[in-house]
Amino acid sequence: MPHKIKVQGKDVDEAINKGLKKLGLRHRDQVEVNVLEMPRKGFLGIGSRMATVEIRQKRWSGRDLDSQIYMDVPKHKGRNGRRSGKGNRRGGVRAHKAERPLQRREERERTPKANEPQLLPNATIQNAVIPDNLKQPMQEAKDYLQQVLTHMGIKVENLNAWWDEKQQRILLTFDCDKPAIVIGKEGKTLEAIQYLSTLSLSRHFDTPISVVADTQNYWRKAEDKIEAEIARGIDLIKNGNSVFRFRPMSAQLRRYIHRAVEGNEYVVTTSEGEGKWRKVTFRPTEKALQNANINRAPADFVPGVIGEDVSTTALEPVTPKETSLQVLQTVSETTVQTQEGTLTHETVSVSVTTQTTDTLQPQTSETK
Repeated sequence: MPHKIKVQGKDVDEAINKGLKKLGLRHRDQVEVNVLEMPRKGFLGIGSRMATVEIRQKRWSGRDLDSQIYMDVPKHKGRNGRRSGKGNRRGGVRAHKAERPLQRREERERTPKANEPQLLPNATIQNAVIPDNLKQPMQEAKDYLQQVLTHMGIKVENLNAWWDEKQQRILLTFDCDKPAIVIGKEGKTLEAIQYLSTLSLSRHFDTPISVVADTQNYWRKAEDKIEAEIARGIDLIKNGNSVFRFRPMSAQLRRYIHRAVEGNEYVVTTSEGEGKWRKVTFRPTEKALQNANINRAPADFVPGVIGEDVSTTALEPVTPKETSLQVLQTVSETTVQTQEGTLTHETVSVSVTTQTTDTLQPQTSETK
């Protein structure tokens, strides 16, 4: 399927809708639109033309976090010790039995890892100085999370509260016996727990306090992958790219990117798109544009031949000097009479004298 097409329509909106259908997309924020020709009604239908647009599907870096991280979360098993879900009964019993070896092989390939202990945050967060006005909110956030997980039937261990000064958030790390239930698909359940904790603290202390809870290193892995994409995006912007787009992601991860590059001298962040297609973009700063122009060759630059020797004297700067010139011109004519005719020999001699040490040799030109 092509990623860029040209479409015509009665107006720009109709052309865009046609392009979205051809690309198999549903939302306007999934494409970039370049209007090539505006519509014109003409006179009595004469000279009318349709709108022409070029539609390009937006590209963002990385893949879905769920496919990279969620496989590390053990799947929840039913009462009989098997995963929930029924087999496909299409095609009768024989077809179902024939599909079993393939299904078992796929299950073996996608077998998730066992429960892994939650790692401690980095040394900067561990050694951070906790402000006095945050000590009580951190303790209440810890107690609130303990109560929520207990009501869910989750056994919690190693529950700790940290203050992340760079991201301006309370970080709760813990281990549990059922991380798949706590995290949920694509971290939706964990995000809901964080939202309730943030809402409870903000109402109690009359100030917004962000709370992030992590188990099974789910958010840690996601943020590590985002850090790699941030470094890649900054390098591309420094090398002359006009924009770098991340993949669509949740508000929590978008906020993480905004604060991670806050104050960066090369990139500024903006958000574009709506709903589930909302994403973060990098744009160059004035310093990034200046560096890109310095490293870019001028438009009239013509590279020389590889291996060509360049004299050092030719590269030395020439300083103009104010000198006085004295020009002497001598014209002589010689005529020779022969039987065939008359030959004339003319000689012109020009002598240039300067007051500097540089002396130009007299040049003589002869014409016949």
